[in-house]
Amino acid sequence: MQRQEKGFTLIELLIVVAIIGLLATISVLILNGARAKSRDAKRVSDVQVLRAGLEQHWLERASYPVSSPISLGVGNAIVLTSNGFEAAATGDVYLPRVPLGPKSGETYQYEGNASGYAIRFTTEGQTTYGGSGTYYAHSNGVDTDPGLK
Repeated sequence: MQRQEKGFTLIELLIVVAIIGLLATISVLILNGARAKSRDAKRVSDVQVLRAGLEQHWLERASYPVSSPISLGVGNAIVLTSNGFEAAATGDVYLPRVPLGPKSGETYQYEGNASGYAIRFTTEGQTTYGGSGTYYAHSNGVDTDPGLK
């Protein structure tokens, strides 16, 4: 009489574990890429909101807020008003809450004079502005030039 063993061999179990590990790795990589794209989409949207608020300021005051480089959304740059970026609104409000970056502690940097400004932000991947890197938003568009325009 022959005896038949029931169950899986060690090789079969190792192959299944390896396949599951490979699928888990691929899933994590895809998820991280999607998260980076989502953060970049928020950055692009935030910059468009900031540019729109600054254009409102320009239309009503015929100048942009004058400032040395500051971090937006924190400290004394939480609200955009007719007086520029402030901690609390003391004039006409253009942006009741200046956006923060999508990562914890991430801010956008603003520098401006009466005739131009630059908002610095960094992307993690491909966006409508190009590949990953540091960009500057101005009144006339977005590019890699840090000059005030």
